[in-house]
Order: sequence, then C-alpha cells, then structure tokens
Amino acid sequence: MVFLHIIEEIILPLVILIGVGVVLQRFFQFEMKTFSRLILYYYIPALTFITVYEASLSLHLLLLIFGLLIAQFIVLFLLGNGISRLLKHNRPTAASFSNSIILTNNGNIGIPVNGYVFQSDPFAMSVQMMVVLFEIALTFTFGLFNASAASIGTSKTLRQFAKMPILYAFVAGILCNLLQIPLPDSIEIPMHTVAGGMLSLALVSIGAQMAGAKLYRNTSRVLLSSFLRLLVAPLIAFSLLTLFHIDGIVAQALFIASAIPTSRNSAALALEYGNEPEFAAQAVLVSTLCSSVTLTLVIYLSTYLFS
Repeated sequence: MVFLHIIEEIILPLVILIGVGVVLQRFFQFEMKTFSRLILYYYIPALTFITVYEASLSLHLLLLIFGLLIAQFIVLFLLGNGISRLLKHNRPTAASFSNSIILTNNGNIGIPVNGYVFQSDPFAMSVQMMVVLFEIALTFTFGLFNASAASIGTSKTLRQFAKMPILYAFVAGILCNLLQIPLPDSIEIPMHTVAGGMLSLALVSIGAQMAGAKLYRNTSRVLLSSFLRLLVAPLIAFSLLTLFHIDGIVAQALFIASAIPTSRNSAALALEYGNEPEFAAQAVLVSTLCSSVTLTLVIYLSTYLFS
C-alpha cells in the first residue's frame, strides 16, 4: 500500500510533468540553454536562499552533511576508477564513465523529488540545497578536471565556480538565518513566488531534454553506469549514513538524493572535451528513465530505514 502511494503521490506527478516537457518540446522546439540558464541563475538561487533562510540549521549539521557527501564521492570515485581499470577503458571512456556515476541531477530532479516527498518542508529542502551546492562544486572541480584531463588549469575552474549564484545565495541565506535578519515583504514574497515555480520548470526542462535524446550502442556500459548510479550509490549512502549515525529527515533526504540519476552536465562535459559523448548522453537518458522505478524503491525504503 505504501509502495503504491509513493508511485501515485510522488513518482506519477514527476512522470506527468516530464511527459509534458516531452510533448511541448516536440511542438515548439525550445532553446535548451534558456531553460538551463533560468534554472541555474534564477530559480535555484532563489529557492536556495529562501529554504536555507527559513530552515533550522547548525554548523555541526552543515559539516556532517558535507563530510558525508565527500566520503560518498571518494567511494564512488574509487569504485568507478577500479571498474574502468578492470574493463581496460581508455582515458576518455574512463573519464566519461566516472562522471556518469559521480555527477547527479540533484538540481532539476532532486529538488522536485524532495519537494514532493517532504511536502516542501523547509528543513528537508535545506538539506537538498546543500546537496545541490556540493554537486555544483563537484561538477566545476572534479567533473571539469576529469573531463578535460586537467588541461584548463585551476584558475579557470575556480572562476567558473565563482560565477555560480547558488554559492552566494547559500551564504546569504545562512547569514540571514544565523543572524536572524528579517526580510521585508517586498523581498520575501517575490522569493517565494520564484522558488515555487522551480519544481515544475525543472521537470518540464528534463522532459524537453529527453525529447531529443536517442539511444545508440554502448548498451553494456550504459546499463552498468545506471546500475552503479541508481542502486549501488544508495547502498554506499546507506552504509555511510549508518557509519555517521545520521537519522531522521536528514538521513532520508540524503539517502533519496543519492539515488538521483546522472547529471546532464556529465554529457555536456563529455561533448565539450570529446570523452565518449554518445555514451554520456545515453547514460543520462537511461538512468533518468530507470530512476522512475529505482527512486520509488529508495523512497519506500527511506521511510523504514531512517524514520
């Protein structure tokens, strides 16, 4: 009964909105960069600020969550590197494979999932925004270096990361929260309005991206990547959550976030630097499609493992 409830109340609304994006893209052929920029530079920063501002945060919680996320990254990196060596992947393939299992779509998919699962609870969403911030930092450090074989240099990578408004929204939200700075209605009301539109736009944009995606070869590697991203990563997260003694809403949110499909940024980086772009695009598509099943399972388990 609980399993069916999750499908009906959480997964089905996600699938419907993604389907709307597929249909709209077929008819209108949206410019996908516009979607990306709106979400990254407008909606996510507003949602980040307002959820962090309204949440009950502590320095101990921040350090604990980021410590777990770093540990999870290290384990996935070692796992991906080990498998690439075992399967004798060449350097471009190894880079793309590694990014496909490490970089997740916790912005476009993770935020809506968190919103539906926890009914837009500010505390749960603040945990999710920490994951999103970590993912963006990871993308513009490890992901970028991995894809480019460290050829672009540290300074360029840091400059790109410094341009991300979510970083400043996160810091501003924490400061206003800790210092208990009241926001005037002229600022708080628009922030809530923008943040409220994030969930639907993110899902429609995912559907629009999937409308143009195609499946080619690389079937075994794509399936292996999706298996590691959607099922092995949550097992790693569960082990670390148990080791770190994290429970309750924080554990549930982090456990669910660990099962989010592959980031579209992994495909963008692969295309930019010529690291098996067809494989990377397929990994994003297949993991996103399969996540409708695996996420249901992970959400179901989270209610029993960490309640």
